[in-house]
Amino acid sequence: MNDLYFVGQKIVNLMDENQTEYELLLRSHSVPGFPAQKYAEYIQSEEKHDEYLEFLQDEVQQILKINPKQRFALNLDQQELEYENTFKMLAAIDEKLRLRLMIEITELPPFDQKTQYGTAINVQAFEKISNLGYQMSLDDVTQGNNSIGNLLLVVPYLKQMKWSYIHVINKVTKEEVEYLIQFLNLIAQQYQLNLVIEGVEDQEISEWLFDNNINNQQGYLFAKPAGVEPIALVTNRLDLSD
Repeated sequence: MNDLYFVGQKIVNLMDENQTEYELLLRSHSVPGFPAQKYAEYIQSEEKHDEYLEFLQDEVQQILKINPKQRFALNLDQQELEYENTFKMLAAIDEKLRLRLMIEITELPPFDQKTQYGTAINVQAFEKISNLGYQMSLDDVTQGNNSIGNLLLVVPYLKQMKWSYIHVINKVTKEEVEYLIQFLNLIAQQYQLNLVIEGVEDQEISEWLFDNNINNQQGYLFAKPAGVEPIALVTNRLDLSD
């Protein structure tokens, strides 16, 4: 586990620089980028996952403690929601620290369902996490198991939904992308969710989002993933209000 660590990527609110948040991204000293193979090994069995949970609990609490003014988002795979010790780990995190930690559920469906539920997504798991005092986010809406239908099943427990350009680049027209984002924004407004658009890499896209009342944005235009020990309080605000 000493090989693993987290970096943070900034999520900005272009209307309020004080609402900056950082998504925690898992990294490894031995491989570049996300250590997909190693992460897959940790979640394939409860025993290995328990070792990973020990790392998570210690690392996340440390990051929160050394950054007392910052908010973070932690990704959990849907397979992790099938393990009871995941909820025990979340319950072990200091209650005061939980207020600054968003739990973000990724789109891959569980490959080994451990519990019984009659829906395509583990609604009971979302309820458990919400009852522990965490705000929750659904990642990559419209992808994998995070369909619109499943979003509506868990929406009572959500604070945020996210959508990324990565899945549609060079696959659909600009107009189709804009229609899709506008549709998602209508859903977000109806259910009073924050909509975060990921993968924002150029000014034109950011300005179009801003003009369409989508202020929560994430991508290389604002910041690349960086260390979180600790994060400087000074923010680089991108003013698009003119």
